[in-house]
Order: sequence, then C-alpha cells, then structure tokens
Amino acid sequence: MNLLKKIIMYLGSIFLILFAVLLAKTLMLSSRQLNVDKGENIDVDDSCFVRLSGAIQIPTVSHQNPEENDTSAFESFYQYLNINFPLVFSKLDVEKVNEYGLLMKWEGRSAKSPVVLMAHQDVVPVNDGKEWEEAPFSGKIDDQFVWGRGAIDDKGSLLAILEAVEKLISEGYVPERTFYLAFGHDEEIMGLQGAHEMAKLFKQRGITPEFVLDEGLVITRGLVPMTNSPVALIGTSEKGYVTLKLSIDCEGGHSSTPARETAISILAGAIQKVTLNRPDARICPSVEEFIKFLGPEIGLGPRFLFANRWLLKRVILSIYTNTISGNAMVRTTTAPTMLHAGVKENVLPHHASATINFRILPGETSDEVMNRVKSVVADDRIIVSKLSGIKEPATVSPTNTLGFETIHYTIKEEFPETIVVPSLMLASSDSRHFSIVCDNIYRFAPYQFSKDDMARIHGRNERISKDSYKSCIRFYYRLIKNCN
Repeated sequence: MNLLKKIIMYLGSIFLILFAVLLAKTLMLSSRQLNVDKGENIDVDDSCFVRLSGAIQIPTVSHQNPEENDTSAFESFYQYLNINFPLVFSKLDVEKVNEYGLLMKWEGRSAKSPVVLMAHQDVVPVNDGKEWEEAPFSGKIDDQFVWGRGAIDDKGSLLAILEAVEKLISEGYVPERTFYLAFGHDEEIMGLQGAHEMAKLFKQRGITPEFVLDEGLVITRGLVPMTNSPVALIGTSEKGYVTLKLSIDCEGGHSSTPARETAISILAGAIQKVTLNRPDARICPSVEEFIKFLGPEIGLGPRFLFANRWLLKRVILSIYTNTISGNAMVRTTTAPTMLHAGVKENVLPHHASATINFRILPGETSDEVMNRVKSVVADDRIIVSKLSGIKEPATVSPTNTLGFETIHYTIKEEFPETIVVPSLMLASSDSRHFSIVCDNIYRFAPYQFSKDDMARIHGRNERISKDSYKSCIRFYYRLIKNCN
C-alpha cells in the first residue's frame, strides 16, 4: 500500500511539474504584433469609384480555351488605363509582355533592391448573369458598393495600386526604391503568357526584388476561430495543384449479362480507396507561423494549446481536421470532380475514367501524390496519369524580412484593430512564377471580408464596398512610402 501511495505521489508530482511547465510556456507567449500608431488621414477622391466602374465594364475574360478570348477587350483595357492614369503612363517605363501583359517600372532614388506589386487584368467567365443582383459587367455604383466581375478579383487591387501611384506622382513623390507594377493578363488560366514571362525577364535582366506582393488572403471578420478581432492573413506560401486521371479499359457487353466486375465498379472501388485513405494531417511551416502569431492574441484555453503544440500537436490537428477549411490547412486534400463512362443505359462500357483533384500541402510534390495514389489503388487494371496544369506547392517565405514587416506595419497603420497573421493560401496566384528571382513572396489584398464576401470570389454578385476600396488605395499609398 505504501508503495502504491509512493507511485501515485510520484506520478502526481510529475503531472504537476508538467502542468507548471505548460502553463509557464502559455503565459510566456509574447505578442508578435507591431506597435504602430494609426496613420495620418489620406484623402481619396470619390472619382476613384468611377474609374473602377469603367474598368469593370471592360470584359477582360480569360476562357480555358484561348480561342474564345476577346483580345480586343484587353487592348481596350490598356487604352482605358492609359487615359485614366496619365501620370503613371507618362512617368513610368511601360512595357508590354506578350502583347497584353503590363510591366511598369517606377525608378527609385537609390540602388536598393526593387519591390514588385502585382495584380491581374483578367477575370473569370460569368455563366449567364441572370441570378446577379446587378449585371456582371455593369460596374454599377450605388450608395455602398461598386458591383461587377473583377471588383475584388482582381481589378480592385490593380486599380487601387494605380490610384496610389498616380496620387503620389501628383504630389511630387519619388520612391526610395524602384517599384515594378506587374499586371498579367492570364492569371485565371495559369499565367504562363503574363506573369511567367515577366518573371523570366527579371531573371534574364538580373533583377532580384526585395519582395513581391500579390493578391491572395485578406482581412477576415468572423472567419478565424478563437478571436472576434479582424485578422489580416498574409499568405507566405500556397498549396500546389495536380489533377490525376484514373482510367480503365475492359470487356463491355450487354447489361443483361454483366460480369462480376465491370469498368464502372472497378473504377468506383478505386475512387473509394483514394478518398478514404487520405494523406496524414500535419502542420506545415506556414501554419506553424500562423499559430505563433495568432496564439498570443487569443483566449487562455486555445493559447494553452498553441503554446504547447510540441506536446499537444495531435489535439490541434484533430481540431483543424474537424472543419472543412481547417482540414484544408493541414492536409493535401482529395476531391473527385469528374466521371465519364457509358453511352447507353443497357450497354456495359468498355472504358471508364475519373478525375481527382489534389491541393498539395507544402513539403509534398505532385509525384509523391501520384505515387501514393498508385499504392493505395494497388490495381494494375487502373491507369493513373497526370493531367496538365500542375502547380507544385510554393516555397514558404520567411516572416523576419523587410517585406513582411513592411506589409505588417502598413496593415496596422490603415487597420489598427487588426491582428496580423501569416498563413497558407489554399488557392494559387501569379506570384508563384517569381520564385525564380525572389524568396520573399507575399499574398495579401487589403480587402475586409465577411463570410458572405468569400462566396463572391468567382461567384455571383461580386462587389466591393466603397469604404473598403478607399482603404485599399490608402494601403498601397502607405506601403510605397514605407518601403525605405
């Protein structure tokens, strides 16, 4: 009995010591937020809404089939920008890349490494527009919003950058560093003719940017759990993208005399294996940084978890994987998207195929995804192949750089109540092409989004609030000045 008491006391002592260590680490977690005074007021004229509206009315749509693209719209868009931002187009060196991409150079006072500000001219198609509150390319301006395809993806950012530069030039400002404005015209279809070619030009010319800032994550309201504060998410990496095709050829025949296994049943079994045997969840470097920055800003309970992830990682992963968005942050996701088989209801098909889309977590490759699928399927009758459009995950950009700190500082100036947090971008952007010349690539657009706003990207009723758009212009205006 005495021995049992000693064991209990010993284990109790160990538990108390461990708990004390965990609590101490929680209480010692220090904030990584910059202490910044709210920036001085910057007057932005309401005419900016008219210029954005006009840009939206030009349907610079990128279709998957290039033959469907209306190239005259991109030429009209170029002329529109030229007319509406005369100082930008007269003072900056303007270069067309593959006819419609725009690469603009604003010479700085010093030889310091330049900064690249990116946005894209093209927008995704609209199915029919009948369910929109306002016509998709109307550019309607009402009391609160500017409506239309491209308002937030991505003409809002493009026009806001130009508004900021035009205003600064009008005030006689010359930047410390050289700025490049890189406006691709095919981001929605891989960016191979626009941003990809621009990055190659940087490589050929020996230009190494200090940092690159492109569209990406935003300021969220009510979307980040465990805090009621607005959270500005800066993408330090983005997931990769690969679509695999699973196909099978076998004997067909009449449906009245089916074999034990058919092309469809074999393929269905393979799809089920792939979807049920998902890759393991893990915390990649971008999510690790997310935890470090967010942890000190949340309540004691969640902070306890984040501060002691070395011990409680499985608990954290369990919490993340219980939600759709959280799961996508910690796992290479698996999504069957298309099935093709059969020509008639009473004919057994000779051929069946399926496509499965994977969004790849940094630290993995498309080859690893493919090899894993082959291993899981384990059936030589199923042919697994990659489709075109592969994007490997982006490298993770550091947070202890001039670029990240300048973006962080500028967000705090314009949005003082905001918590700034690095994170992983689940979609992709043109910025990934610049990884051949720059390690410091960040993905952030200064939009303030609610849950409803997220659905408007590539969806119906795309719009931007007037207040948010003016904040975008002020953000880029401040950012340029802060890049010393």
